[in-house]
Amino acid sequence: MTRSSRGFRIYSLVALFWSLAVIVWGAYVRASGSGAGCGDHWPNCNGDIIPRSPTMKTIIEFTHRTTSGLALISVVVLIIWAFRVHTKGHSARRAATWSLVLMLTEALLGALLVKLELVENNATANRAVAMSVHLLNTFLLVAALAMTVFRAWTGDARVTLVGAGAKALLFPVTLAAMIVLGMSGAVAALGDTLTQQSISNAFVDLLIELRVIHPFIALALTAMILMCARQAFSVA
Repeated sequence: MTRSSRGFRIYSLVALFWSLAVIVWGAYVRASGSGAGCGDHWPNCNGDIIPRSPTMKTIIEFTHRTTSGLALISVVVLIIWAFRVHTKGHSARRAATWSLVLMLTEALLGALLVKLELVENNATANRAVAMSVHLLNTFLLVAALAMTVFRAWTGDARVTLVGAGAKALLFPVTLAAMIVLGMSGAVAALGDTLTQQSISNAFVDLLIELRVIHPFIALALTAMILMCARQAFSVA
């Protein structure tokens, strides 16, 4: 193994964990009601490249934008490096390419949330839909980055699902259920956030009523994960 490929393995992990940290900070931005900390300006903040006399919400939002920009740069480096150390058609190249595409989409969705003012005290169905789409893209981005790491460390061997028929469908269905669980959790969290901000309308009331669905999805997903584990460990 060349020094470059060893370096790429380590760097792919760094890029993945940096993006995960940015995602966690983004969740804090929403939970703290700081999504409008830079107003409706993007990519600048309140009309400035570096905000002047910022409030705490502005600092939180600006920090998220800065770290997100670094995450984008890290993925650009990732794809360049992947194409340098791996041969044409290698899965690591494809995964890195998808990582860049989804990172750009992530940035676009974040910009739309700000420009359309679907942040902070916005209590509309449009915000819930936008958040769900944004979260879906985030899941796919993490999957692409994780696949880049996986291919960097394991090579380009073909991966197949264990089992046949209904058993083979269990794994992708479980992954889909995890996405649904995350999206329902995001919607439930939005309802809680708006309620804590003393915002009440018919849509917020609906979000609160829908919270009961989230635990049932979690229980169903737990059962599916246990079934997947049993299937995996039962294979000789």
